[in-house]
Amino acid sequence: MSPQHASYCADSTDSTGDRIKKSPRWDNDEGVASTIGTIMSLLVFLTAFGMFTNQFVPVWMSDNESSHMSTVIQQFTTLKSSVDIGISYNSNSRIAPTPVFVPITLSSAGIPVFAAPTAGILQYIPEAMNQRPMFNITYSYISSTGTPNTLSPSNDGHSGGSLDLYCPNRYFVEQHLVYESGAVILNQSDGEFIIAGPQFSVRNIGTASSPQIVVMLTQISLQGLNKIIGGTGSKGVTADLLYADTTAYENSAGSQVTINITSNHGYAWYQYFLSSLNGTADMTKDHGFTLMKILHSLPDKMNNYYTVTLKIDHVYILDYTHATVKLSVGELGI
Repeated sequence: MSPQHASYCADSTDSTGDRIKKSPRWDNDEGVASTIGTIMSLLVFLTAFGMFTNQFVPVWMSDNESSHMSTVIQQFTTLKSSVDIGISYNSNSRIAPTPVFVPITLSSAGIPVFAAPTAGILQYIPEAMNQRPMFNITYSYISSTGTPNTLSPSNDGHSGGSLDLYCPNRYFVEQHLVYESGAVILNQSDGEFIIAGPQFSVRNIGTASSPQIVVMLTQISLQGLNKIIGGTGSKGVTADLLYADTTAYENSAGSQVTINITSNHGYAWYQYFLSSLNGTADMTKDHGFTLMKILHSLPDKMNNYYTVTLKIDHVYILDYTHATVKLSVGELGI
């Protein structure tokens, strides 16, 4: 081999060795910075997520539940008003009444991913003897033949039944909305009151010293089948007016009308009668009418109930209407 060729081979070998690249070394500073950046991003996300779930979700859901209660109050009052109008038009009429249909929304809206809708429970209890709620009336009158008679719970003076929507709100206050004895009652943890009262009126056609009281009153008996429906969405409530009749009972000597209500919502009834009568129609409490409320306490405090007794003196005329309404609760599919 010539010296030139040997020199060429050596140069070729050295050249090949110089072209081999070494593996890159890991930069520790760059890896730490990437890890810290990822952790910081997660912390920012979790902080924002926590603020949303702890601050905005409760406010949002509270507003949803409050709006739901406003909606069902409107639905219950619509049901009551429609039944009352049907009774007013149908009393002693030969025209068949129009059935009433009202959707009742059981649940409030939820927040997708963050909060489920708040479900409700709708319970219907038809009229039954000796079962709450009960609305009884007693009045002694003189018939057209001059014979003394008495309207009482044993003949036509008894009614009962209720429709109750329980909303166990998680963010807004828990509430019961009840339709009973022709009234809509709102019950919650800090109290209860009657939103829309029954068809009831008292007026004096005499004088303050010689009162002649006229009482106008409608009793509504709710019939049908016991039913409890829980869940979300809306359910349909149908009300069919089966019977309605108005009679004017008179007693020229003046007699006492006694109204006795047995209900879980006796405090609401007591306040309603007190505010409706006190200082009106020349009447004040214990001077023209008496009002008494008794709480019946049971071992199961959830079933405590009241008896509220209202006595109105010097009643010359009782315009009395008794109606029978059949309520049914069914699915809407919405």
